[in-house]
Amino acid sequence: MGLLRSVVPDRRVLLQEIEDFRAFLSGSPRAERSEFLPFFAAHDQLCAYLATINGAVPQADCVGHEFSLWGDFVCDMVSGSRQSAGFVFVEFEDAGRASLFRQASGRRVSRWGVRVEAGISQVTDWLFRLDSARNSNEMEREFGHRQVRSLGLVVAGRRSEVSSYDQLRLNWRSEHTVVGGSKVVIMTYDDLLEWMDGRASLVRTLDEEGRDQRSAREAGRDG
Repeated sequence: MGLLRSVVPDRRVLLQEIEDFRAFLSGSPRAERSEFLPFFAAHDQLCAYLATINGAVPQADCVGHEFSLWGDFVCDMVSGSRQSAGFVFVEFEDAGRASLFRQASGRRVSRWGVRVEAGISQVTDWLFRLDSARNSNEMEREFGHRQVRSLGLVVAGRRSEVSSYDQLRLNWRSEHTVVGGSKVVIMTYDDLLEWMDGRASLVRTLDEEGRDQRSAREAGRDG
């Protein structure tokens, strides 16, 4: 099982990995194990940046994939900051048509999908296990602190396959789900890309300003 590895933030690589994610989604991937997990395992800057969805993480410094919680449970991905003790624990589900919602005979309103419900249950177990390890030597060994500020994230499905009404249900549940004091966020893969685009706008601005400053310095030397 994976261990938490140090990651040094790199703006240029992050912006490229966001574009990689956009291109990846354009190919309509569906499978969790054979498509989504390998993609994220190969994009550490993207995964590290994802940790900032937790307000306790100003900048992530570590990432782990297939991360074991003391042999009891395995998280698809963990990223966060050992410095601030903030971490995000992520469950990537598939992007099947019924991953988030499924039609039910005789009902006007769809039912929640089996995969997203399973993902939320898994994250609930992780938060339970983390809470039970509070103030332990094992917690300090893995995360650098005896207590961490955790956030659970479940990513499943595609926005285009969710009705406008079901998207409202999804947003409401994501906004209001708290387990043991930790927020549990639920997103489609398209929501995740949109969130990254929004947060990365500042990164792009800084990158452009850096290029402009370099160009100005070079022009000054040439002059």
